[in-house]
Amino acid sequence: MSTTRTLWQLERIRLGPNSRLHIDSLSIPAGVTAILGESGAGKTSLLNLLVRFESPDGGTIHFIPPATNRLPLGWAPVDGGLWPQLTVREHVGESRVQSRESRAGGPLTPALSHEYRGEGAMQDSSLLKSFDLLEVAEQRPNVLSAGERSRLAVARALASRAAVQVMDEPLAHVDSGRLHKYWQVIRDALLHDDSSLLFATHSPETVLREAEHVICLDRGTVVWQGPVLDLYEHPPDERVARFLGPANWFAREHSQTWLGNVALTSPCIRPERLQIVPDETGSCRVVRSRFAGSIAEVELVQPETQQAQVFYHRPIREQLAPGMPVSLRVLCATLLLICGLNFSGCRESNGSERPLSFEKIRRIQLPSEGAMLPAPRSVTFSPAGEMYVLDKAGRMLVYNSENALVKQWWMPEYSAGKPEGAWVMLDGRIAVADTHYHRVLFFDAEGKLTGTLGEQGEAPGQFIYTVKVTQDPHGFLYVAEYGGNDRVQKFTADGQYVLSIGKPGTGPGEFQRTSGIAWKEGKLYVADAINNRIHLFRDDGTFEKVIADAESSGLHYPYDLALAPDGTLWIAEYGSSRITQLTGDGQLLGHYGSAGRGDAQFWTPWGIGVSPIGKVVVADTGNRRLVELQP
Repeated sequence: MSTTRTLWQLERIRLGPNSRLHIDSLSIPAGVTAILGESGAGKTSLLNLLVRFESPDGGTIHFIPPATNRLPLGWAPVDGGLWPQLTVREHVGESRVQSRESRAGGPLTPALSHEYRGEGAMQDSSLLKSFDLLEVAEQRPNVLSAGERSRLAVARALASRAAVQVMDEPLAHVDSGRLHKYWQVIRDALLHDDSSLLFATHSPETVLREAEHVICLDRGTVVWQGPVLDLYEHPPDERVARFLGPANWFAREHSQTWLGNVALTSPCIRPERLQIVPDETGSCRVVRSRFAGSIAEVELVQPETQQAQVFYHRPIREQLAPGMPVSLRVLCATLLLICGLNFSGCRESNGSERPLSFEKIRRIQLPSEGAMLPAPRSVTFSPAGEMYVLDKAGRMLVYNSENALVKQWWMPEYSAGKPEGAWVMLDGRIAVADTHYHRVLFFDAEGKLTGTLGEQGEAPGQFIYTVKVTQDPHGFLYVAEYGGNDRVQKFTADGQYVLSIGKPGTGPGEFQRTSGIAWKEGKLYVADAINNRIHLFRDDGTFEKVIADAESSGLHYPYDLALAPDGTLWIAEYGSSRITQLTGDGQLLGHYGSAGRGDAQFWTPWGIGVSPIGKVVVADTGNRRLVELQP
């Protein structure tokens, strides 16, 4: 099992004359961590200490920065902390220059600074466009709305590409309709830069959607810390449970009253697991009910004892009128079973879960690089069965069919970011999607660079962020890219542009973060990560159909795909931390894995490859390992 690296260690912290903060011991891990609490709980005070904006009155804070030459910290304070003399565009440009100076080990000369700003103008525009700030790019902070200032503070922090981002109430003034869109930009930036995020919020919905770990603060004290899922499913008490939103707490002495003989694994039942069902034989009566979107609220009473309690539950179509007899039913989270009030057993639900099984499972750890244990980003195979792995250190690792490492080489440049995809070509060369350098690299079998394709731009033959590359038997290359110009471009074997496939958007044949691609018999499969779907095109660019999506197959952020020798499609789901198998026409065959660090679990898998003999290998990126699965 992988261990999570610690970023901060705090011991015996005291702050303020009235102990505004009093923390005995706290470890903050790498990854995405939320600090959650009501106004006045101490969230801003804690962040101020961590970024050294304030100093504690007592105790120690030890920051363990990641091993990188990038800026160690990016900071978006609660008030934005914007520079009044700079325009919106100058904010992100200046942040980027400061990041470059950190990597260079000192200030840039005026000439180099000017050159670097010019080179990054398109990159700045792309970032501003992502946050809908292009129209105000030449404005200064004093004329911006609160929402625009909030977005700019986040954009400036992301432009720094810091190893650890710290954000106090990010996007606090943004309208809810666009909030998810901007958080997706943050997620993409963290993913691409291999950065961690620590953010403060009072929103449990944001924590559930965005964070891996959570620290709960109440009046300056840490009352809980750990994985978000643990707090959601197994909180220690009712008070702590409500940090993550409405919860039904069935204490042992009350469980029998409301649920009969149903055995619970936890006294905490979240609203999506509780059903209130009209039932003429039910022992409860409705006092009042209230619909609130995805959660409904009802007060029930036991007529015999007059015991009353408010419950939060899954909405139902039928209105729960006062006096109506009802029963409570609990959806068991771990077994996907429906438990009834009037029977002790459980009956199976009609869920679409189809578990996959494997005869042999093997975990492979990549070779260390100094004190660092790099994580894999991409996996592909040669026709002879050699496995090519790109990692977060900037290396290409080559394994033979017995999983022995036989050679490795470094990318020519990798300070701006590491590549995300590779393919073994018909002539034996290895094509690498050099993501953050807006190009494709070509290496011979020994790792010698033999050529490049593309440059930064949005014109035909140019790229923003190249992510995957593949080749058909006729020699044509297909290069997927994202970054606001999401598409797949087709080239001849010698690099001549042929055509473009797809465009940015949410409609059929449109992409939001193009990711994996695969060619078969004149057809091109394209993974559309943010839209949670797989497209099928002809290789002449004609869109045919969406073969799988969140509704039909439960896809959640499909980040890579690969074709197996039997024609089935394997998909790595970053959002669900699992893999999925489909038929060539999109029929669901099954899922495997769940989010976690143990056996049969993945953590934000980035890549997947299938060998010529059908062996499936997953780049289990968050767990810093490869997982080999033999059906």
